[in-house]
Amino acid sequence: MSKQETIDQLRELVSHDPFELNKAKIDEIQAAYKAAYDLTLKEQQSSFEPEPESEEEFEYQDTPEDREYRTLLQSYFEQKKAIEKAKAEELELNLKEKKDLISELDTLIKDEENIAKAYARFNAIKQKWNEIGPAPSASRRDLQAEYSRLIEQFYYNINIYRELQINDLKKNQELKLEIIEKIKLLKDEKSINQLDFLVHKYLDEWDEIGPTFKEEWEKIRNQFKESVNEIFERIREHRKSVRADHDENLTKKKEIIAKAIEVAAVEIGEMKMVQKATKQLIDLQKEWKHIGYSGRKHNDAIWKEFRAVCDDFFEKRAAYLKESNNKFAEIKEKKKALIEKAKAVYQDENVGEVANQLKHLQRQWKEAGRLLPQEEYRLFKEFRGYCDAFFNRKKEEAKQQEQNLKDNLHKKEELLVFFAKSLEGDIKSKGESLIEEWKQKWNVVGAVPEKFSSKVNSDFNAAVSKAYGELGISKADIAEKEFKNKLDNLSAKEDPESGLTDERRNLQKKIKESEVAVLMLEDKLGFFKYSDDTNPLKKDLLDRIEEAQKEVGKWRAKRKQIDLMIKDVKRKNVSVEEAVEENEES
Repeated sequence: MSKQETIDQLRELVSHDPFELNKAKIDEIQAAYKAAYDLTLKEQQSSFEPEPESEEEFEYQDTPEDREYRTLLQSYFEQKKAIEKAKAEELELNLKEKKDLISELDTLIKDEENIAKAYARFNAIKQKWNEIGPAPSASRRDLQAEYSRLIEQFYYNINIYRELQINDLKKNQELKLEIIEKIKLLKDEKSINQLDFLVHKYLDEWDEIGPTFKEEWEKIRNQFKESVNEIFERIREHRKSVRADHDENLTKKKEIIAKAIEVAAVEIGEMKMVQKATKQLIDLQKEWKHIGYSGRKHNDAIWKEFRAVCDDFFEKRAAYLKESNNKFAEIKEKKKALIEKAKAVYQDENVGEVANQLKHLQRQWKEAGRLLPQEEYRLFKEFRGYCDAFFNRKKEEAKQQEQNLKDNLHKKEELLVFFAKSLEGDIKSKGESLIEEWKQKWNVVGAVPEKFSSKVNSDFNAAVSKAYGELGISKADIAEKEFKNKLDNLSAKEDPESGLTDERRNLQKKIKESEVAVLMLEDKLGFFKYSDDTNPLKKDLLDRIEEAQKEVGKWRAKRKQIDLMIKDVKRKNVSVEEAVEENEES
């Protein structure tokens, strides 16, 4: 039911006498409006979005319907209160007037000797009694009992006209039988409140009816009592059942409060915990609404207890959200700055440097903390867009580079086949110029895939060695030329410094191995301490030491050569960087 529908019903009820209203109806209207109000409250809370740096807190905004509803409800209760006051005053006045009539009737019965005059006065008293409205309920039954007793006494103790008496008795009997039938029809009444109201109404009407025939009185009275008792038993069973429902509802509400206390006691440390606890409490509130009334004695108190638990949590939640908003604002600014940094570098051509920068920015993004899901997703989508754009470009470049390496491998394999054929025909005529031609063609071709690099270079070096062998060049010269050829290959690579550094590391290893070998041979020389140099063993050992020392010198010379090449490469790189910087500055 909408707010306007409840207001229309309330407006219609206010136009009637509140005493004629069904209390259950006004309770239904209030409950329906409360549900509509809660829905409006929830909608306002859902649409409430304070600015990130605002400290504004949610406050419910009254609607025109709210104001009209409160005005009508206040009017209803004021009208009802005024009428109840007037009714109470009227009941007290009726009580006084009926007491006066009872006193007058008592005097009439005791003192009046003229039957005709007494009967006339008696009818006047009865008419006046019937015209007077009801008395207060606390005095009604005793008052009516005294009145009925005096009526019976008047009929049975005063000798009135028999015919008139019989007519009255007959009429009273018919009225009492009608009331019995009305009570029997109450079995179809669904509303217990209405049933209670009607049965008491019929009881009052029964008491106000005068006596009937003595011979019929006991039978009619028993019928009346039996019918009334059935109704009262039904009312008692209903109220017993209602009390049981109230007790069950009270138990359920206590269980919900226990759950709410457990939820509200959670240590608020992160947004997920807050959201989880909030959902749990809202679910418990929904569950609470579906539980019925828990009795007049406990309903308000148990609701206040539950609301206090919820209010305590939502106060803590509000404080946490306020603090979180400040924190989120800081995180948001950090992530916006990271987005700008990513935007500034993602298109740079220095792939290696950009990759390192973006990976660093990604680590900073994780370290900055998380925002609320919607905001986090929006900003991360923008940030990731720049990262993805770069890494997709890098991936494509790597893919192209891989294809280039495969193409180079194919070219070098073809060159090896070509070199083999040249070795068979041209080596003698062209000599070393043919080998230099090979080297030039080989070095023009770029790098090959890493897993094939060692194989093709080894095959090339083998071909070169074979060519030198065909020309009668010594092994030492071949080795020197192979080393030079190797250095030429390394120098031709895209990153010569890395290859030269690896080769230097290999040479350093060989130097250490050779130095160890010299030391071991020199240690053996101690066995020939007292032998002269003519000793063949000692002479052989001295020759081996000399040869090992030459080997160390050879490796050291090669290392020095590589050091000079590395130095030259670094110098060229520095020159290129300075040129780039000068260009950027200009």
